[in-house]
Amino acid sequence: MHKPKTPGREHLHTTAVILNGPRDLGLDRLSVTPPSADDLVVRITHSGISTGTEKLLWTGDMPPFPGMGYPLVPGYEAAGEVVEAGKQTGYRPGDRVFVPGANCFDGAFGLFGGAASLLVSDASRVTRIDPGLEAEGALLALAATARHAMAGPGKAVPDLIVGHGVLGRLLARLTIAAGAPAPVVWETDPARRDGATGYDVIDPSADERRDYNSVYDASGNNAVLAELIGRIVKGGEIVLAGFY
Repeated sequence: MHKPKTPGREHLHTTAVILNGPRDLGLDRLSVTPPSADDLVVRITHSGISTGTEKLLWTGDMPPFPGMGYPLVPGYEAAGEVVEAGKQTGYRPGDRVFVPGANCFDGAFGLFGGAASLLVSDASRVTRIDPGLEAEGALLALAATARHAMAGPGKAVPDLIVGHGVLGRLLARLTIAAGAPAPVVWETDPARRDGATGYDVIDPSADERRDYNSVYDASGNNAVLAELIGRIVKGGEIVLAGFY
C-alpha cells in the first residue's frame, strides 16, 4: 500500500522499466508517491537483473506470489544517490545507497521496483554504501546471499562451486577471502569461464574428482543434483544457494 501523500505536494515522476506481460518489456513514465518524513527520494544509477525470479517473470513462468502481477516494475538490486531525504531518515542528499526495490508507483506493481530512474523508499529499507561503488553497489543483496549461504556453526566453505554467474563468483571470492583453499568452479558455458581470480573454472566433464566435502550449487539447475551427490564424500554436504 502507498503511504499517505504529503499535503500540498504534487506527484513526482520517473521513467521505469515495465513488464506489461510475458515477453512484453518497455519503458514508461509513471507517477511516484510523494515522500513522507521517513522516506528517501533516490536517483537510481545501476540496477541488476535477476536471472532467477525476473527471468521467470519475463517468460511468464513465475508461480503466483502475493503482491505480484503485470504491469510490473522489476529490479530489486539497485544502487543510486539520495536526492531528497526526509527529516527523520538520518540521510543527506548525495549519500550513496543500495535500494532493494520500492513500491511507490502509480499504475504498476512494485513488489520489486528498482529498475526506475527515480524512486521513493522508506529509509529503513535502504543501506548506505561506499561512495566509490558504482555498478558494484547493486551487488549488495547477492553478496549477502552468498555470505548467508556460507554462514552457520560448523558450516564448511565450498571446495566445489557449481555455476560461474555472479553468485558463483561471489562464493568463490568469499571462500578465498576467508583464507580457505581456492575452490574448483564448474561452468558449462565457455563464455562464463572468464574472470576468475585465484581459482580455476572448468567444464564439469573435465573433472573426475569424487571426493568433495562441500559443494555449493549456484546454478539453479536441479537436474545437476544427482550428479553432485555422486561427487561428495560420505558425510559431505550440498548447499543449494541458487533459485530453483
